[in-house]
Amino acid sequence: MEKNKTGKYLKYAIGEIVLVVIGILIALSINNWNETNKINKEETKLLISLNTDFQENLIRLEKTIALQKGVIKSSKGLIQIMLSENKNIDSDSIANMISRGAQSWWRAEYVTGTYNAILGSGNINVLKNDDLKRILAEFSSEVNSGFEDHEESMNILFEFNKSNASILPYLMLDNQYERLGLVKNEKAISASANEIITNKANLGLLINKTVLEGLRIDYQYKIKDYIREILTIIASELEK
Repeated sequence: MEKNKTGKYLKYAIGEIVLVVIGILIALSINNWNETNKINKEETKLLISLNTDFQENLIRLEKTIALQKGVIKSSKGLIQIMLSENKNIDSDSIANMISRGAQSWWRAEYVTGTYNAILGSGNINVLKNDDLKRILAEFSSEVNSGFEDHEESMNILFEFNKSNASILPYLMLDNQYERLGLVKNEKAISASANEIITNKANLGLLINKTVLEGLRIDYQYKIKDYIREILTIIASELEK
């Protein structure tokens, strides 16, 4: 200080401080970049897993909808016979309509492992797209809350089977007879088929179940829309 070198030392000190600050900022920037890169990789991994799950969900749902349409077609065919004056119908045809219609009930079992794992780990915010998070939550809520017509349709199926418990064993499909090693009794089959189609209670149960199956398909189309929207957003995010 005595030699008037104060300014020189101050400049030196400030320079040192600036270098330290720059070093810290660079270190923080690198750390943030590494953390962001890590999160991006984790998000990509989750998106790929979600895509796999929901592609499978779409396949399962489309298969279920196709099977349910078959149930409705067979049920409507049987209803027409029951309402017709002509009851002289082939017993095997009636057995097929009963097995594939009145006694059939389908529902897709969805794959939700990845989404449940995300919720369980608290990593939902790794997914940056808010629309994706919203639709995933709506899909999960819709599936978990269930659909009351699922249960009602199943109850009618139980009631139909219970009411016709002594008749239905004769109206099995050919492959069911073969699997059980049984010989068909054509006389008993014909009598059982006639009893099924002339019973007004069966007609009422079948009509109610067929209406509910239609409502269930409408519901499943709603779920299908969720799945398609989820897959569209995932594809968009993976392309970034």
